[in-house]
Amino acid sequence: MLSFTLSHYLIIDKLFNMDTRYKQANKEAKLSLLLTIIYLLGWIVCAYGADDKTGFLGLPLWFELSCIMVPVGFILLCWIVVKFHFKNISLEQTK
Repeated sequence: MLSFTLSHYLIIDKLFNMDTRYKQANKEAKLSLLLTIIYLLGWIVCAYGADDKTGFLGLPLWFELSCIMVPVGFILLCWIVVKFHFKNISLEQTK
């Protein structure tokens, strides 16, 4: 199995002269994919793993967890990721 180290990425950067905008966009795309997978796993665990008890809103517990609590928690998680990891970059070409 191939494993890339930091030196491999530096060599690739020098060979292809990658713009920092592409690096940031790549990082943000990977974070977005990770957030999507986390949301999907959270929803599946809460929807299929919770008991058939009644939750605190009077709805089935699995519904409250998967359709109310997971989205609220995910909104907070997305806000944190966008606030601290995403950057506002110009898409205009600079020379």
